[in-house]
Amino acid sequence: MSTWLDQNIEVFRKILSLPLGVAQSANYELMSLLQTLADIKILSFSSNSEVNGWIVPENCRVEVAKISSGGELLFDGTKHPLAVIANSRSFSGKVDKSTLENHVFYSRLEPESFAFHCTNNYRPWSSDWGFCVPWTEFSKWEYETFDIDLRTVFEPSEMLVGVYELSGESEDTVVFNAHTCHPTQFEDGFSGIAAILEVMEYLSGLKNRRFTYRAIFAPEHIGTVFYLHNLSVAERSKIKAAVFTEMIGLNQPLAVQESFSGTHGIDRVARKIAYELEPGSRIGEFRSIVGNDETVWEAPGYEIPCISISRCFESPFYYSGYHTSADRIEHSNFERRSAAIRYLQTVVSVFETDMIPKRKFEGLVALSNPRYDLYVRRPDPTVPTEISESQVRLGEAQDKILRYLNGELSVFEISEIMDLPFDTILQYLRKFEDKGLIVLEPAVGVQSLLNRQATVAQTMKVQQPRN
Repeated sequence: MSTWLDQNIEVFRKILSLPLGVAQSANYELMSLLQTLADIKILSFSSNSEVNGWIVPENCRVEVAKISSGGELLFDGTKHPLAVIANSRSFSGKVDKSTLENHVFYSRLEPESFAFHCTNNYRPWSSDWGFCVPWTEFSKWEYETFDIDLRTVFEPSEMLVGVYELSGESEDTVVFNAHTCHPTQFEDGFSGIAAILEVMEYLSGLKNRRFTYRAIFAPEHIGTVFYLHNLSVAERSKIKAAVFTEMIGLNQPLAVQESFSGTHGIDRVARKIAYELEPGSRIGEFRSIVGNDETVWEAPGYEIPCISISRCFESPFYYSGYHTSADRIEHSNFERRSAAIRYLQTVVSVFETDMIPKRKFEGLVALSNPRYDLYVRRPDPTVPTEISESQVRLGEAQDKILRYLNGELSVFEISEIMDLPFDTILQYLRKFEDKGLIVLEPAVGVQSLLNRQATVAQTMKVQQPRN
């Protein structure tokens, strides 16, 4: 069966051929292509606009980019979007080998690929110039001097931010974020965009969405800086949590990076579901696994809890093709991608289906009475029977669970305490509701996990579950 990405792969192949950047003119085509997949609105921010020292650069157009020696052309930097460093300045003249080495960048891990040098994207005041030459080429240059003819033109432009929103019954909003500024690279950026669009398609199919979900596609850091700066305080207050995602097609276990506090509802759900779906998942503290826009969402005055979902394990060399032209869509592990997307869908489904159980009885209920038929059989040395491990654990839980039906805890929080899967507890308590013993009310508003911080005791309980 084909996946969502299989069905839309040609769109992403076109995107990955574009010379993208923070404010490159090709970004208009990028947004047009993404608009064929979803109803994405576009925000724009003019070149030289500034927020807290972050400055939107101009469009950089490479006209000539040649390295020669003795009249022999060695390298033409116009042949690939990564062959000249991002926002390179012009330079013409003769240099020796040692000088050139300071202006040529490459990857030894991917010696035949172009490296991605992006520093100037965030430092438009920089006067640096340079080329990205595959190591297999550069290592063969044994000349003493080189002639450089690098001419770039800077033109006023705009930084584009794509916004795609699905409204819910509540204005409480969860944001999904991925970046758009890594040209020709799939896992580092566009893998996340594809995943978010697939999750949003899943959410669009829900009959009644409780919460609002918003996708933000923007240049790394600076795009979110300007997006949040231009929201009103009232609009920002509606954003209860953010999820940054990328690199989900790596052949590694799931990696969940916590928010700054690590105690928000988004942390608790993300951790628990990761352990349930992929027991070998890595859980790390804020900025301990990967570094992206988490710092923007969590910045002082905003403090929006932001987690990151990826398959990153060895920082900063996450995979051999990282920040190179070898980061191709063909190298993505589609099975791992699909598992990560199922994980993200499960996380949001917890928020959408979490309930507050409120009991309608007092005293001990005879769960085995045919009127209720809620007793979960447990091992009995006098009654031989086969009982699964999950049934044993649910049987243990039934002795305690009645005390938690006080209207203060949600089903998810009870599942944390019971150390059982959320769905297991939810389905069990739905049977209680069917028998008229409790009422299940949607966990929204102040009772939603999006508006609740964990207690110290709850945080300590959210560990990797028993095998």
